Amino acid sequence: MVPNTLRVLVADDHDIVRLGVRHLLGERANVTDAASLNEVRVRLAQSPFDLLLLDLGLGEDFSLQALPRLREEHPALKILVLSSMAEELFAERVLRAGADGFVSKAALAGALLQAVDTVMAGGVYASPAIAGALMRRAAGRGDTASGSPELSPREVEVLRLVAAGRSTREIADALNRSVKTIETHKQALKAKLGADSPAMLVRLALAWCGEHA
Repeated sequence: MVPNTLRVLVADDHDIVRLGVRHLLGERANVTDAASLNEVRVRLAQSPFDLLLLDLGLGEDFSLQALPRLREEHPALKILVLSSMAEELFAERVLRAGADGFVSKAALAGALLQAVDTVMAGGVYASPAIAGALMRRAAGRGDTASGSPELSPREVEVLRLVAAGRSTREIADALNRSVKTIETHKQALKAKLGADSPAMLVRLALAWCGEHA
């Protein structure tokens, strides 16, 4: 490791993402991989790191719930969330939970490098849109900092029933709609919330409903 090279732990369950980050950071970082929250904890216990790049959806793990403990156990560690989940829904949440920044996987590569530089310099990183919303809220000019993905009234009903543990058939019966229609709503919700599996949709539904109770 060359002098002043960052010690980075990249936690993502997709090989191509880990390889892409490793390539992007190049010689400026000594990169170690993890594919689950359990691996993250093991790696952090084994070696010191300067920066953790953390995906919110690690297989069936939902990393948001682990952030407060990671921050408590590793106070000097910089934590940057890199996720495909909806920035509007989760950017402020991860900051409040202890992360130093949020970068969408849909952002340009330069945004990740800027985010790394910002958090390693002691700052907090969010996209210009989210940062602007945070500033408006601080100035008393907005009700929420990041808002939420726009959901239709029917999607909200479906999401609440998903959070309640109802099956697709049970949701269809409760709303007097066909199973096919409910599946269409669930696919739309997965796209809007950034869920890549039925189990992750349940976790996101619980988080969304907890925020909007």
